[in-house]
Amino acid sequence: LALRQSTAQAGRVCGGRRAAAMERVVRRAEKAGNWYPGGDSPDYLDGSIPGDYGFDPFGLGKDKGNLMRFREAELLHGRWAMLGALGC
Repeated sequence: LALRQSTAQAGRVCGGRRAAAMERVVRRAEKAGNWYPGGDSPDYLDGSIPGDYGFDPFGLGKDKGNLMRFREAELLHGRWAMLGALGC
């Protein structure tokens, strides 16, 4: 909110074109957690899953069932990796 107010003030000082460009940057910055700054996330990755940063270059998560299966597999593999790091 404070950033939006500062861009509005900059618009009055610097002119409309620069303020519009700054507003676009602020809007993109508000969408936190994108894996590629300035890029757009796929529509099916809406941030509802923890760790969802919009990274799916091959489109493997388009099917919601596959996405949940991949999430479960990632949790299981992460737990095995933690046990392996302990030397169990």
